[in-house]
Amino acid sequence: MGEVSEILGEIREELRELRLLYKELVERLIPVEEPEPDEKKAIKEEDEIVGEEELFRVLGD
Repeated sequence: MGEVSEILGEIREELRELRLLYKELVERLIPVEEPEPDEKKAIKEEDEIVGEEELFRVLGD
């Protein structure tokens, strides 16, 4: 049983290392950026709900 727990410990350590490498890779490929002021405003504001008539008018029937 000691051999099995040793192998499991090695697997856990390798998984930890893989998670860290994956995290670093993702952070390099997809940098985290703060939203611009207008983007923050759009996130905070409530959306306006439009009716069917307005929707068809904008889409051009």
